Amino acid sequence: MSGPYEAKILKEIRRRTLQHADALRQEKQFIAKTQHTLAALQEVTGLHRNELELIADAAKRSLHVSHDDFFSIKRQMLITFGILGLILILCGFVAII
Repeated sequence: MSGPYEAKILKEIRRRTLQHADALRQEKQFIAKTQHTLAALQEVTGLHRNELELIADAAKRSLHVSHDDFFSIKRQMLITFGILGLILILCGFVAII
C-alpha cells in the first residue's frame, strides 16, 4: 500500500541522501584543496610537512573556537547586558545634565 505518507517518506529519504552525498563531496574537495595548499607551502617555505600540518590544525582550532564562541548564549547575554548597562549609564548622565 503506497499512500501519500509513504511517498513523503521516500521523498525525504532521497533529499537527505543527496544532501549527505553533497556534504561528502564538499568535504573531499576541501581535503584535496588543503593538501594542495600544504604541498605548495612546503615547496615555497621549505618547512616539513608535519610542521605545516600542525600550523593548519592550529588555524582550524582557532577559527572554530572563535566562531563557536561568538554565537554562545553566554557571549550573547554578556553583550546584551553590556549594551543595557551602557544605555542606563548614558540615561543617568543625561538626567544629571
